[in-house]
Amino acid sequence: MKGNSDAGAESQAPVTAAVCGLYCDACSIFIGTHEEPKRLEWFAARVGWDVEQARCEGCRSRKRTPYCEACRLYRCAEERGLAFCGECEDYPCAELQAFQCEQPHRAELWENLARIGEIGSKAWLDEVRQRYTCPSCGTLNSAYDLKCRACGCEPSCDYVATHREAILAASSPR
Repeated sequence: MKGNSDAGAESQAPVTAAVCGLYCDACSIFIGTHEEPKRLEWFAARVGWDVEQARCEGCRSRKRTPYCEACRLYRCAEERGLAFCGECEDYPCAELQAFQCEQPHRAELWENLARIGEIGSKAWLDEVRQRYTCPSCGTLNSAYDLKCRACGCEPSCDYVATHREAILAASSPR
């Protein structure tokens, strides 16, 4: 997937366009950091971090969660001088394939990386935002918000409508 209009230095890519194709703005942790402190507190307690450790400003920011700090995909892209995994000659590598299938919020990585290659990361951010926006009130929701966090509309967004069964399966007690 060469030819990305944003290809090259990582600093040119938007901070919330993750190297793997995730949309950071729709992450529960990102939403908790910026809009819902209680959400962030709940998540931090669940994983055993303090709230400050849980704060995240996006994949390419200086303030990331311990999980994102340890991301091998980010390190690999950085070492290769790539803005996105889709620019790599080894795309899709085994590491990215394993990452993609672990959680339902990663279901659309291939489509996202392809679209970034087609229109660039800045235009993609504008486009993908609509995928996570409530059709009733315009609130941005995470992939795990089955109901809109502002107005209660169900489903909360197109992403949830498409991946509801996988989200429910991942959220249910094992």
